[in-house]
Amino acid sequence: MNYRMNFAFALALACAALGAFAGWNDVCLAASRAYQQGPGRGPITVARDPELEKQSARSLEAAKFYFYKRKPDKNDKDGWTRINKAVEGRLQEIIDTNPAFARIDDVYFMLGEVYKRMGDVDKAVQSWTKASEETSDEKLKSEIQKRLDESKSQNKDQKKG
Repeated sequence: MNYRMNFAFALALACAALGAFAGWNDVCLAASRAYQQGPGRGPITVARDPELEKQSARSLEAAKFYFYKRKPDKNDKDGWTRINKAVEGRLQEIIDTNPAFARIDDVYFMLGEVYKRMGDVDKAVQSWTKASEETSDEKLKSEIQKRLDESKSQNKDQKKG
């Protein structure tokens, strides 16, 4: 990094000193663009690993499948517990291995849904709040706000009773 900065500085000095010669201005403009940072070049972020993104997307789809499609018998509490733990494990794995996942807001929303189904409203509220912070999707934000309002009214009813 230090070498790159020194090279850019030396190149800028050379361009300033030799700017009168024909053709040097083009070289100087190209050199200044190569080392430009900030808003002109876009945000400076770490590129996402495409393989990790694919793996996380597959895990999210599997978690959604098990959450929405796989339904054990209503009286089979062990079956419900196993499914909830499996979905929670998948979602937690995504959070642990790929916290910069492109669809991390969906992961936190689903995790809140799992916690709600398991009966842990406090963890559900934490997950939905995190999802609300991560998302820019207005439809998902309104859905999250609906869930948060429901949980607040549920907590008030429990405290009264």
